[in-house]
Amino acid sequence: MKINSTEIKTIEPLKTIAINHIGDYSGIAAAFQRLGEWAGANGYWAKGPRMVGIYHDKPAEVPVEKLRSGACLEDMGGMEPAEGMGRYEVSGGKYLVMNAEVTMAEYGEAWNKTYAAVAEQGLECDSRDHYELYISCVDGTQGDDAPWIVEFRVPIK
Repeated sequence: MKINSTEIKTIEPLKTIAINHIGDYSGIAAAFQRLGEWAGANGYWAKGPRMVGIYHDKPAEVPVEKLRSGACLEDMGGMEPAEGMGRYEVSGGKYLVMNAEVTMAEYGEAWNKTYAAVAEQGLECDSRDHYELYISCVDGTQGDDAPWIVEFRVPIK
């Protein structure tokens, strides 16, 4: 894992098309796959939307089988959700943003480092959306072992 930057940013709300997922956060991959196939079939990738992974619950406080998350695609306008999809607006406001290059196996470590950065700076999280904004794959390579540039966004008071 390579951390590129950690900073405080004021983020605008982000409108998305979302597929909800209930259960272990690691199981959200199927929702992302369905979202990506839908975007491709409808020509939405040409608009340049970003993907977002939203995590609504704290794993330490909610049983794994009840964890709520969402696989989202930025709504670039003119996009109509398919059955089982809905519109969701990701919260805006003040966030600690850690930009990192991570492989699939490193997401847990990246979140731990993001929350450690919040604590190190004497900040406090609030209840708005904690999420990942997927910027791009490194060197155009995709796959479980290929790193992605991801912004880990934690809302702060």
